[in-house]
Amino acid sequence: MAILYGVLRGHPDRYKREDNVSTPHLQIRVLENGGQPWRIAVNVQSDTGSNVAFWVVDPLIGEPVLASLPNLASGFTPAAPNADHALDYVKAPLFEFPLGRALPPTGQANGDDLQDLLSLYLDQCKAAGGELYAFGAKFDRNLHKPIDAEFGNLDGLHGIHDIHMNQGNVGQHAGDNGVFHDGGLILKFPDRHLGLFLGFQTQRVPTDTAGNAAPGSATIGQLISGGPVPPPPTVAGTVYIAHALINPAGTDPGREIIVLASLATSTQTISNWRLLDKNGRVTWITTTLAAGSFVAIALDGNGVQLGNNGGNLILQDQSNAQVDAVTYTGEDASPDNRYVRFRR
Repeated sequence: MAILYGVLRGHPDRYKREDNVSTPHLQIRVLENGGQPWRIAVNVQSDTGSNVAFWVVDPLIGEPVLASLPNLASGFTPAAPNADHALDYVKAPLFEFPLGRALPPTGQANGDDLQDLLSLYLDQCKAAGGELYAFGAKFDRNLHKPIDAEFGNLDGLHGIHDIHMNQGNVGQHAGDNGVFHDGGLILKFPDRHLGLFLGFQTQRVPTDTAGNAAPGSATIGQLISGGPVPPPPTVAGTVYIAHALINPAGTDPGREIIVLASLATSTQTISNWRLLDKNGRVTWITTTLAAGSFVAIALDGNGVQLGNNGGNLILQDQSNAQVDAVTYTGEDASPDNRYVRFRR
């Protein structure tokens, strides 16, 4: 998908609700350090009329992307497609999908709709003198919307949208799918970061290497409702990335190790699976795991490499369906010559 994906850094100034329209957004005005206004258009209802799912992560800690935020310039910065600089809800998980909720765009009282919820956190961030980091796609043309003139965005180009998950779509929006270009809001308070992440209930997870819905995937609506969810393939559901030797003694290349674990009650063989790091390097895996056992995968330095400043790992089966994904920080990787157990 030809978009200019990146991060808008600025100070939340004000916002404007959209009620009783076909595709409502909460319109947020953000100011650069020099005073340039930007518009952030946040979907609060899908174009099919379903309510938007959301996840609030407070505090947001231990994510590799947080380390890159202080170095961003005020305004918009294109983001590299990796866990250090971009959002990917599936391949660099930030939350557990079943813990999401859905609210209508408009309610009858204070605090009973999604625009109320988002406004509450924006007000708190502004009052605390905080900053906002909006991940999404930069406007590529002037749509001549009255809201831009109202916000002082006179060229109509100082804006960002797609502030939601941008993968797992089926049907008319499947062309929007991709990896490491999910949208979202991260609010920086004096004492913490807070994450506001959004998705449409029709989007499906897990996704494959292109961001398309993988076989056996479930909709976000199914996951957050607690209803029946299609089971994943047996093998894919029983193998996970357990721990790794990220910072071995001596030079790292050729000494790093990834450990896979099995939850199955019988022996299983996996063939032509792939392990990918944050830079897209690949290590192919064919091995056998006994029931409930572990297997160590030695990295030769030519494929996957484990960065000491943090990163992410993705495990895919022979059909490129995602089996597992983990992230780790520089602090996680700091112990010398010791295995690191990945956080879940």
